Amino acid sequence: MTAAAAVITALTGLLLGLGQLGVFDAGRPAASTASASGTASPGASAGTAQPGAGASSSGSGSGTGSGAGWKVTLPTERTYRAADVEYEILGASARPDVSGKIALTLTLRCTNHGRYDLNFWDSTFRLNVGGVSYSPDPGLNELVAGDSSKSGDVRFTVPADTREALLRIKFAEGESSARLAVSPP
Repeated sequence: MTAAAAVITALTGLLLGLGQLGVFDAGRPAASTASASGTASPGASAGTAQPGAGASSSGSGSGTGSGAGWKVTLPTERTYRAADVEYEILGASARPDVSGKIALTLTLRCTNHGRYDLNFWDSTFRLNVGGVSYSPDPGLNELVAGDSSKSGDVRFTVPADTREALLRIKFAEGESSARLAVSPP
């Protein structure tokens, strides 16, 4: 009886994770996307973002983060939601990487408005730079309990000449995006 419960729990977790990645939605068009200006998609929360550590708000409402003299400008709208999952960009930093590239780190908050646990992992995010889609460096893999939030860092290693990037956030119901600007020292 205990073994059967463990198998059911494992399968449920697997199906929820695959559903969050959109594996079961191959035939359905993306339901929500953000505009290129970084505004939230329909159904996204319209709350005001709270900048995190390393980020500050400027008069225009866009946040900046810095590392070693680099500056990352965030969009005015930083909260993106689809169904019971909400992601908020809390801050960003950039610094030269040892490989001659840029390490761009985004601090994000995942809020689970649903009843069941969900994965908060780096595979939910992609960064488009100059027409190329970059996956994040491995590291973020958290479980967010129902009706709660967790914060974490997602790090991308991108070319040194990156000045503009588009963060893509994948939901089971579609995708949202946020424009970032990177300024060297």
